[in-house]
Amino acid sequence: MTTDCHNCGRTVTDDFDLCHDCMATLVRNLESVPGLVSDILITRSRQDRMSSNLARGKSAETALPIRLDQYDQRPTQRPFDALTNELVTWARDLDALICGELDAALDSRGLRDMVHRHRHSRRPDPASLSQDGALDAELAAIWLSLYAHDLRRHPAVAELFDGIEDAIARCRKAIDRLPELSYKGPCPHVGYDEERQPFTCSADLYVERGEDYVSCPRCWTHHRVRDLERAMLHKVNDQLFTITELLPLLDELGEHVAKSTLYAWANDPKRKKLNPCGWRQTDGTISTYWIRRSDPALYRLGDVRELVRKLGDAS
Repeated sequence: MTTDCHNCGRTVTDDFDLCHDCMATLVRNLESVPGLVSDILITRSRQDRMSSNLARGKSAETALPIRLDQYDQRPTQRPFDALTNELVTWARDLDALICGELDAALDSRGLRDMVHRHRHSRRPDPASLSQDGALDAELAAIWLSLYAHDLRRHPAVAELFDGIEDAIARCRKAIDRLPELSYKGPCPHVGYDEERQPFTCSADLYVERGEDYVSCPRCWTHHRVRDLERAMLHKVNDQLFTITELLPLLDELGEHVAKSTLYAWANDPKRKKLNPCGWRQTDGTISTYWIRRSDPALYRLGDVRELVRKLGDAS
């Protein structure tokens, strides 16, 4: 007996409501939930920032130094709550049908490790993630993805498919409508553990363009964006790069220099203004002396920026 797929309309020869392709799509979306949750946790951080321009007064868009999620005013909160409810409800329902051990699985170390691996596959830098641990939505989504065979045989799989897909789409829409965040380095706040030993928070900080303050999503310390940018520039100024690597960096910093000019500063005997600070070896290590002809010369970014500034002042 055949039937039509509830989602795409293809003919399904084994009489189930979803074809194999649509079932695979659902599984992929379930596996994407940890990455989606990490995006929500990161974009939430901008809702806790302050504006330093107090003369403007308060407006509907004024950022306040309070936890707005306590009052359900975050644009991602309602979609995230709906996603959690959808996933947990269907996980409980499937568990009852297959007589599984959902509660034991949700408390297991293995499932939580799977959640974090899926988070990292979406956003490779683990430091950018919240330290809250695995949330119910993530655990339920990954658990459901492990039972694709049973999901397809669920008597209400069409309703399950629509509910989960719609909840995921609403969360993505809530994130996509928010302005893009730019990275401002790790949180420099120094705290103390239970043994009074100091440690640095180091959670990655993201901020909207034009914002003066940002709140750390881990320790909730407020930072002036200008101070964070100054610390980042000071650190990157001491790093060594090849001429090819310097070009996009200078563009990002708003200090465009022509490629021919950089090569002239480094290689032209009459115009040589840059001296290499090291050479990169074939194994990636950096030496302070030249070994092979093929080893690219490395130049300190701060030296190049200082040269750009001096020439700009002279003109």
